[in-house]
Amino acid sequence: MLTVWREPEANHIYCLGVDTAEGLIHGDYSCAQVLDVRSGEQVAIWHGHIPPDTLANEVYNLALWYNDALTCVESNNHGLTTLVQLRHLGHPNLFRKRSLNQSSSKVSQEFGWKTTRTTKPLLIDDLGMALRGEELIIHDRYTLAELRTYVRTSRGSMSGSPHDDRVMALALSNQMRQYAFMPEYSTKTDDYWTVDWFARLVKPEETDDMRIGKHSMRGTL
Repeated sequence: MLTVWREPEANHIYCLGVDTAEGLIHGDYSCAQVLDVRSGEQVAIWHGHIPPDTLANEVYNLALWYNDALTCVESNNHGLTTLVQLRHLGHPNLFRKRSLNQSSSKVSQEFGWKTTRTTKPLLIDDLGMALRGEELIIHDRYTLAELRTYVRTSRGSMSGSPHDDRVMALALSNQMRQYAFMPEYSTKTDDYWTVDWFARLVKPEETDDMRIGKHSMRGTL
């Protein structure tokens, strides 16, 4: 089921995190969280029981609606099925991780985010910092409930009770906020935070006043 708090706006950049489950009616849920990259606002969520390949159709349509949102799918287990289908559909903005083969010096790329004992703490720690720093605006009360029950045990394992799909999808979406402005993930947006945008700050065209958020800068460099 899709819940929307804010419809997509022109020139806004969005990111989408996807936690995929098997789709059985009594099993875990699949979830997709959409964030506005600049404001950190949770603008939409899809949550429910659905087969992984069918989930890809929902994610594809949601990502296209939100200005070709940068989409990151957890690539463990059933997420691979979702990724294959998204690539088959021609998703224009899938996250991919590049790595260098030390022996052959060739660069390979892997679609999605593989959650391991190393990468999961990174996801959760970054999400925790964003929440403590008030970088995110969460509207969904069920996401907030999962965040309150998500724990790290003395052995270092992390999980929610009884589910953590909303937390994992949110963590993936939050992680994409640091990748969304990279040229390879360019979307249908303006040039905010690009070299051209900074160039206009250094050399304003017709005024000495430059307004950035709530603050103003006066003068020339």
